[in-house]
Amino acid sequence: MRRSMINCNQVQTEVISEGRWIEEDPLPHSSKQVVLVIPGNPGIPRFYEGFIKALNSRLTEDTPVWVIGHAGHVQPPENLEIAMPGDDKWAECYSLTAQIQHKVEFIKKYVPEDAQLHLVAHSIGAWFVLNLLKNHDINGRIRRCYLLFPTVEYMAKSRNGMFFCNCVSRIASVLVFLSWIFTAIFPLSLQSLLIRTFGLFYGIPVRCVKAVQEMLNPKVLRRVISLAKEEMKYVKEADHETISKYTDKLWFYYGANDGWTPVKYYTNMISKHPDLNAQLCQRGFQHSFVLKDDVDMGHIVGDLINEDSRH
Repeated sequence: MRRSMINCNQVQTEVISEGRWIEEDPLPHSSKQVVLVIPGNPGIPRFYEGFIKALNSRLTEDTPVWVIGHAGHVQPPENLEIAMPGDDKWAECYSLTAQIQHKVEFIKKYVPEDAQLHLVAHSIGAWFVLNLLKNHDINGRIRRCYLLFPTVEYMAKSRNGMFFCNCVSRIASVLVFLSWIFTAIFPLSLQSLLIRTFGLFYGIPVRCVKAVQEMLNPKVLRRVISLAKEEMKYVKEADHETISKYTDKLWFYYGANDGWTPVKYYTNMISKHPDLNAQLCQRGFQHSFVLKDDVDMGHIVGDLINEDSRH
């Protein structure tokens, strides 16, 4: 596994790879496939390490799996002194539409044109993927899209969406201030201990401590919350036209008890698109599957990619 910061759409962006690194040329007889994981929000690649390792273990050994973080969701190490665009450049660098362009730029630059691209998207990442399908240059490269716990419609009307709008968004500035105090006052070792202790009660595994620390950077947390506010505002009616047009490229996986996508969203989706390959989880996976069910989910998606590649 390799991680590094790259410049993408003006923003230093963290990428993690399992298998061939993004800037390495494929071996002459290697697989012509690339798997790209687009996270939910927060878009921090570290949360997906166990998932991509499990996914990659199911694929032919020369098929790389990459995770691209969302623009602005991982701060470069301070010792590198890399400048990040300020929030005055929100619209062009960090917004919902900017995040789509961010993924377009990455795919054009790093995914070989003759490769079959498998997109694996989680939560709001699924909404990004539906928008990527509308990009002619990108669409032709996409073999299949696997949308996990997809938040592609009426986020603000979901149970978690209403809580976010009525509570979290109203105290956003307080939360960012508290994150500033937490990161400014406590040394990294004490931060880690506190997150581990908190995690015991809220189901955050030890392996995710570093990812949580990255999320609690006040600059990152502000962008995470601001992006979520845009999600509540703009993710409304599902893009049924795109879903109908590309049904053969889509696989939806809904949670049976998901605070962001209630089961009625699943039933509505399959009633409107009876030919759509959509499943309702029978294994109790949570929306934030990367915390507990990352290995099982990785195996499911890896097996699907193998199956799709044979057809």
